[in-house]
Amino acid sequence: MRQFFFLPAIMLLAINAQALQLKGSLKDGRDGLAFANVMLYQAKDTSLIKFTYTEDDGSFRFDNIEPGQYFIRATYVGLQDHDTDIISVSSRDIDLGIITMTANATKLSEVTIIGRKPLLEVMPDKMVVNVAGSVLATGDDALNLLRKSPGVLVDNNDNISLMGKSGVVIYIDGKPSPLTAAELANMLRTMSSNDIESIEIITNPSAKYEAQGTAGIINIKRKKNQNAGVNGNASVTLRQGETFGLNAGLGLNYRNEKLNLGGNTSYFNSNNFNYMDMYREQNNLGFGTNNRNNNNDKGLNTKVTADYYLSNKSTLGLIAEHNFYDFSMTNNSVTRLGDMGLTRTDSLLINDGIISANSQNTNLNVNYFYDGGNETTFNADVNYGSFTRDNYAYTPNRYTTPDRQEVTSQFEVVTRSPTDIDIMSLKMDYERKLGKGKLSAGVKSAMVKTDNTFNFFNISNNTEVLNGDLSNRFKYDEWVNALYTSYAVQHGKVGVNAGLRVENSNTRGDLISRDPVNDKLVKRHYTNVFPSAGLSYALSDKHSFQLSYGRRINRPNYQDLNPFEFQLDQLTKEKGNAFLNPEYTDNIQLTHTFRQMINTTLSYSHTDNVITRLVDTAGIKGSFITWDNIAYRKNYSIGVSAPLQINDKWSTFTNLNGVHTRNRADFGGGKVINLNVSSFNMYHQQSYKFGNGWTGEISGWYSSPSIWEGTFVMKQMWAAGAGVSKKFGDAARLTINIDDIFRTNTWYGESTFGGLYMDVSGGWDSRRVRVTFNYNFGKQVSGKSRNRNTGAEEEQNRIKKS
Repeated sequence: MRQFFFLPAIMLLAINAQALQLKGSLKDGRDGLAFANVMLYQAKDTSLIKFTYTEDDGSFRFDNIEPGQYFIRATYVGLQDHDTDIISVSSRDIDLGIITMTANATKLSEVTIIGRKPLLEVMPDKMVVNVAGSVLATGDDALNLLRKSPGVLVDNNDNISLMGKSGVVIYIDGKPSPLTAAELANMLRTMSSNDIESIEIITNPSAKYEAQGTAGIINIKRKKNQNAGVNGNASVTLRQGETFGLNAGLGLNYRNEKLNLGGNTSYFNSNNFNYMDMYREQNNLGFGTNNRNNNNDKGLNTKVTADYYLSNKSTLGLIAEHNFYDFSMTNNSVTRLGDMGLTRTDSLLINDGIISANSQNTNLNVNYFYDGGNETTFNADVNYGSFTRDNYAYTPNRYTTPDRQEVTSQFEVVTRSPTDIDIMSLKMDYERKLGKGKLSAGVKSAMVKTDNTFNFFNISNNTEVLNGDLSNRFKYDEWVNALYTSYAVQHGKVGVNAGLRVENSNTRGDLISRDPVNDKLVKRHYTNVFPSAGLSYALSDKHSFQLSYGRRINRPNYQDLNPFEFQLDQLTKEKGNAFLNPEYTDNIQLTHTFRQMINTTLSYSHTDNVITRLVDTAGIKGSFITWDNIAYRKNYSIGVSAPLQINDKWSTFTNLNGVHTRNRADFGGGKVINLNVSSFNMYHQQSYKFGNGWTGEISGWYSSPSIWEGTFVMKQMWAAGAGVSKKFGDAARLTINIDDIFRTNTWYGESTFGGLYMDVSGGWDSRRVRVTFNYNFGKQVSGKSRNRNTGAEEEQNRIKKS
């Protein structure tokens, strides 16, 4: 364990800083005004210097202010805009105290003004989608919320891409998840939107973030109770399409001046179905498969948090969470075997299979946070995580005559594949003023141990017989050490930041077969440098620009390195690749913001050794799905996000993205990838407050033809939804939504690779009605809360859940 704890040799010395702080608080005469707009202007030319929102208690703060003369403008719906007198900043921090805003001259006695964050906030380093106030988000799950987020695309296999790029890392409360795409999708489906505060989209992360994730980071922030005393909330969602689903949650919180205790639990039980039709040609033969599966997800998620305030500067925290997940599926698949075009059918392959999986995930975190004032902070996290899963699959493989009257042969098999993953990490971060800017530095060390067993059984006379040739064990260990530093400074209208992150990776993959001749051992040791830099310029109060660059890495998911051969049926198999290499991406991005609302982004990225899923031939009739590296991918993209407030009742949000993608690879033997595809996707939402607690929303999204994985060209997809919500006082809310009104959320694609042609299409139970009831209880008085990252997120993101 001594090697594991990676400590910095020298912590940075204190240096006097000259950058100053300006703070204050907005009230309407009685209460603090939450989410009011606060803008800092240069007095001499009224140029916009900085922009922020007030906190829940009405407080605001501007850091790193240079000496000079300024004024502040505050705006809030239903109140008059407020301009302060000239503020002279010289050699000390300034506290403006309480600024009281007054009502408009228009009579407001019959109108209740409730401040809430806009649907989309555009910040210098990220975009924030504020889920909590959206009617259409109520009762939905986290995966569907991502489908509606700016620049985010969720494909037919639930893989998530950002601005047309794969390799995105999903964070939960600042922690990267260690899950594979399928496992992550399952987890996000079980996460109710009622528990989500916002979604942060970070396309070019700074050096402070782990370098993992070539497309950037999506951080899903769950709601945190900020009320003093004892309080809580409860919610239940019923969902009905062709199948039924239930999601219920309960949260409790106790807070006083020294202690904050919180806990929440949620239960889910959801039925669903998926269908897929596939036609493929190889070796002058044709194969047509019709597949439908019915599945059930159920489980229980629990989380306990505690913060103890040792002093007004130091806090000790603890997080413990445990998640249980159970999955079962019946698979009904019929494959016709015949000539090309299937003008003649020679036989049928019928697979009425059964798949089940149960998993448990436990995470523990201990945190120490110190705030020395004057923007000097120190944070330390120690983490341990454990993930276990047991998979079972029964595949009968019955060959029959075309009329199904006679079974010509049968090959029944069973696979049992337990997985154990342990994650340990230590992270420390330090920040302080340095000169006129802020210096950040930190270290992290993470160890991951995975143990995967794959037992393959042939069934003979109703007895399972172990097949040693197809059974094996795969152990994968990884140790990554990282060191970073960054510096940010604001000089008038110009902001500059630069950072450097160094990561040393040590991996060992050990395939242990029952026949030692088939054993494989793959070791890797490599060190990478990841620079990042950004430049921002506020041209005026209407126009601002940001230019950023970053280099990122995307390491393979742990299970995708596992070369087990899993049967979907006897003709279709799936396996990992122990020789997968990490992929590296260079990103450059230019952003223009108009009136702090309309955001336009141009970006370019180049990725080497792209990790992608490929489908290839296996023998005369078979095919297999595996993971491999293709030479490179180039992405050119443009995106526009426009949240507009038409009036105090009507608001809209539009997001448009255009992407041009080029994939290149040559595996020899005629297996060449040379794809150029331009694609476009959009999301639009309209919200209207009718009064008396009623709110309505409609929305729709569209995705044009695009590239999926390495070789598939996909056709267009679109869907529309609507919802209405009714508030009962401040405690209760009832929401009704319908998803995919026109039942258009289906997919279709084609692929030609080597000697294999494929034509696939499918869909799922996407048209659903959701009814959600939320209720808050207990003392609802605002108090202090803490939102923090644990540092184990990147490792957890690379675990697959199913």
